[in-house]
Amino acid sequence: MLDLLTSAKTNLTHKILLVALLSLLSLIPLGLVMDMVWERENLYHQVVEEIGQSWGERQQISGPALVVPYTYQVVQETVNDEGKVRKFTSTYQNELVILPKKLTLNIDLTHDFRSRGIFQSLVYNARITGSANFEVAAAKVPNMSKFDIENARIVFGISANQAIDKIETFELRSESTGALIVQSSIMSGTGLSNQIGLKRGFHQPIKLEGGQKKLTLNFAVKLRGSQSISALPLGEQTSIQISADWPHPSFKGILPAHREVTQQGFSANWEISHLSRNFPQIFSKNQEIDLREIEANTILFEPVTHYGKIERSVKYGLLFIILSFIILLIFELSQKTSLSLIQYLLVGCAMTLFYLLLLSLSEHLTFSLAYIIAASVPITSVSAYVASATSCIKRGGIMSAMLIALYTVLYSILKLEDYALLMGTGLLVVIMLILMYVTRGAGQETLNSDKPDDTSRVDPSS
Repeated sequence: MLDLLTSAKTNLTHKILLVALLSLLSLIPLGLVMDMVWERENLYHQVVEEIGQSWGERQQISGPALVVPYTYQVVQETVNDEGKVRKFTSTYQNELVILPKKLTLNIDLTHDFRSRGIFQSLVYNARITGSANFEVAAAKVPNMSKFDIENARIVFGISANQAIDKIETFELRSESTGALIVQSSIMSGTGLSNQIGLKRGFHQPIKLEGGQKKLTLNFAVKLRGSQSISALPLGEQTSIQISADWPHPSFKGILPAHREVTQQGFSANWEISHLSRNFPQIFSKNQEIDLREIEANTILFEPVTHYGKIERSVKYGLLFIILSFIILLIFELSQKTSLSLIQYLLVGCAMTLFYLLLLSLSEHLTFSLAYIIAASVPITSVSAYVASATSCIKRGGIMSAMLIALYTVLYSILKLEDYALLMGTGLLVVIMLILMYVTRGAGQETLNSDKPDDTSRVDPSS
């Protein structure tokens, strides 16, 4: 009896070690699938960037700003060989950048998709409207000899000029007379190379008169972009509103004071004072200033792409394979039969094939439909295979029910982005408790099976 007990324990130990070895070997195909997911995801991001370069990249709106040329004089001294001091005046030219006193920006986004091959990218069309108020009288520069207001210009900064569709309105008027101030048509470029944030864009030359000290600019611009849009608060008091028909925004930089997100879209508002940044409202062109110190940034993103969902599902692959092997081992113990190595191996291959099918199908179908089709393959094949290998339809049904429950829970985990970790941890705890309950008498059953029946005992008295 001791030899039989030792042999049973040895066989069970060997079988458990075999299951552990096969589970570790399954990490190889799972790793290959994960590498393929990363490769396809990197290709997707490359396509998104290429579409963005063609359609319109991340847009950054800065401005408008008033640029006025001026001349200033500097008195310098030189000492000749005789020790006499001679004074002379040097004249220099520069430009003064005047930021608005009050700036209002309204940005309305309409999302769209652009495809290249089997990949598609989220893009948007933007309509930017607003107004800006300037005070020329506030511009004062030491030693200024001439303020060339007749050759001034209004600049408007946009990070991607090639994505400008149309400038609907760009009107500068005098607040005192209401007269329209225009010198020529709108031209590309800003002429400001030292001001980061206003290097790219367009400008309109204007001709001011001496009495035009307070100005109002009304503008409306239509442009294209992708992934995100941001606005720089250049006014002493800046009001920014961004709205879109896309329900998944992410706010970076300075957060909005008010926001509303629904299934139909979102709306966000910023009220920003110039005290929140360090650069002045008036500065010269040759000063190096980073106007991007603070910004109102909104990102349009898909909460979880199908590649992200597949990557997360592969992380549960080893758990699913181990559970399948354990169920097979329990069937062996309860039925007192032995499954071969190739049967365990084929079950593991069927479980791994699910992730490759999910990756392939999700690039052409919706993720939900791809998941159902991919999950039906291991559920059907493994259940039928187990029923045939154990010669028991009931056990095939048990395996089918277990796989359906596992894939249902996995789908819920992938959908619940914020609670994915909690759901995954809960799944592990539940599975552990179920396995402890099912296997609670396995060792005792093995011992009982090795004991001789009472009817086979020989009566000593006989």
